[in-house]
Amino acid sequence: MLSKQVKAEKSVQDLIPIKAIYSEMIETTDRRLVKILSVTSVNTHLMSYSEEREILKSYENFLKSLDKPIQIARVSQPIDLKSYLFDLNKQLKQIENPYKKSMMQNYIAYAKQLQEDRNMIRRSRYVVISEPFTDDRSKDKAIQVLKTRVQDLKFKLEEMLYRQKLEVSELTNEELRKCLHMFFDYEHAQLQGMSEADAREYPYMIGKRNLMETAQIMLKEENLID
Repeated sequence: MLSKQVKAEKSVQDLIPIKAIYSEMIETTDRRLVKILSVTSVNTHLMSYSEEREILKSYENFLKSLDKPIQIARVSQPIDLKSYLFDLNKQLKQIENPYKKSMMQNYIAYAKQLQEDRNMIRRSRYVVISEPFTDDRSKDKAIQVLKTRVQDLKFKLEEMLYRQKLEVSELTNEELRKCLHMFFDYEHAQLQGMSEADAREYPYMIGKRNLMETAQIMLKEENLID
């Protein structure tokens, strides 16, 4: 019975081939170093046909310029309005005017309804690159090669579009852990939602701006070439 449990544990571990996370990199059990870049997007829905063609052509040229393969991933995350709702409830306790109090209560109910809507999601986009190594010496070389590739890729992505500029950033160690959590345990990661640290990246989630404006801004996020 014990041997069966050990085998089961090993099989689960084999499904997550991560050895370590350090220096904004992931080291895998099959001797690869991985970097993940977060990339912003442009919205093509309101563009003319010629503008959209221009972006597609730029994207095509970018892909042709790559000398090594990359992976592009898009992950959908539910919008977490818990902090925003908490702030609204604090304001509600301080309101004495019965009419204003009623309006705030209705607004909070509306916000809760939005929170429960599974269509309220934000899309994060990632570019993943890796570099293999065989031993400690080749690992040091792989680290340098990977850093050079990251800088080159960031430049190409940021300058890819003629009229718009994409923003590219390397994921930190903590962001890499969260990203891996989503990749390997998506459902549980979705249930947890975004942390307070994540919320601070989106001040309009907990600020005084209109809730619908907040929702619309997040929903406008599209794919790299959507």
